[in-house]
Amino acid sequence: MIAYPNSGNISLFLLRVKTAADSLGNQGWRLVGSKEVVGMTSSITSKEYYQAKESKVLLTFKVSIQAFLYDKSKFIYVPHEDTIYKVERTFQNGMWLELHCSEATLKKEEIEGWNL
Repeated sequence: MIAYPNSGNISLFLLRVKTAADSLGNQGWRLVGSKEVVGMTSSITSKEYYQAKESKVLLTFKVSIQAFLYDKSKFIYVPHEDTIYKVERTFQNGMWLELHCSEATLKKEEIEGWNL
């Protein structure tokens, strides 16, 4: 397989979730919407790692997507890894938007309406 510059190498879902109360008043998460996108993963640089560490955030994942696709989702789901990540920061880089993410404590079993 030949890798081309600016070609997608990962499929992921942008997740829009909200807190919701059940009939007993218990707080939980509800899936409001999702969008499948293709992105390009890259390594967290040492500078980004140390800047995040100073603010007590452990970045574990960075992906670039086309900026017009981003809908301000706070979580992403990577089916290949079966993992949910929290979007900690975003950076605009021309037509690309970098999403800097940490592994979320949120699990898909905790989200009402999960259908991915």
